[in-house]
Amino acid sequence: MNTFTSFETLRQPLPVYSAKNLYYASARLMIKTVGNLSGGIRIGNRFGFDSGVMLDYVYKNQASGKFLIGKLMDRIYLNSVGWRGIRLRKALLTRCLAKAVVEQLAHKTQVRYLDLACGGGEYDIEVLKRFPANRLVAELRDYKAENIEKAGRNARAAGLDFIQFRQADAFNEIHYGEKWDVIVASGFWEIIEDDSLVRNCLLNAARCLNPGSTLIFTTQPHHPQLEFIARTLTSHTGRPWVMRLRSLELLKRWVEDAGLQLTSHSMEPYGIFGVAEAVKAPVKAQESAANISEELTCRVATP
Repeated sequence: MNTFTSFETLRQPLPVYSAKNLYYASARLMIKTVGNLSGGIRIGNRFGFDSGVMLDYVYKNQASGKFLIGKLMDRIYLNSVGWRGIRLRKALLTRCLAKAVVEQLAHKTQVRYLDLACGGGEYDIEVLKRFPANRLVAELRDYKAENIEKAGRNARAAGLDFIQFRQADAFNEIHYGEKWDVIVASGFWEIIEDDSLVRNCLLNAARCLNPGSTLIFTTQPHHPQLEFIARTLTSHTGRPWVMRLRSLELLKRWVEDAGLQLTSHSMEPYGIFGVAEAVKAPVKAQESAANISEELTCRVATP
């Protein structure tokens, strides 16, 4: 089944009296009731299973809940293949971000670092604490106040008082303008259904990169629990969490349309989540390309 068919099919309700519908209805009831004994499931029911608060909890990977049964349920929940993949994605992401910052610091006195939708900021904090504060200008953004508050608490707990926080919508172009050396878009393009929103976000981010700078973003071309999640869990919007999977080939086309070059892409072992790096050409390369284009235009125009 292709990605588009999967997405459109999962948005449609199942026949009321089908065995599959009865199965998923029972699962939803269990998650909304007994599931609240689990600390993680309770967070998902409240904020959405794809929310920044949920990811912050998953990254910490510390089972909690009411009574022993709640903690056991939470451990099973946190050990699901999707959340294991998310934690492995975090390791890929922090490695890629640290590399990008090192590369930028090699030829800049100070690096400007921006996260478009930070959630709890766990991976940002892990990266930024490795570098001298006076070499960084860092801003973490999110459209939800509770995510900004959580990220702020995480940063203070790590002793990082130089990070700036801003409540902003990554899909609203009025929040773009400043230039940055490293921009990260992690884990939120995958939860957006509308391709045009994601593509425009990528274009806006690329526009705000300095020449020679880097965009790091995450990918999700596959998920083995796609139907179970769509039929039983809710997203941050309160609606069923139906994922729109996007291939690397599609994202690569969007990256190239934005004037960037995809330089690397790594997948975690389960093949669910990936981390990609795209670079904006340095000024000299941009000028060279412009000169070649102008020369070709002149040749064509010459009789």
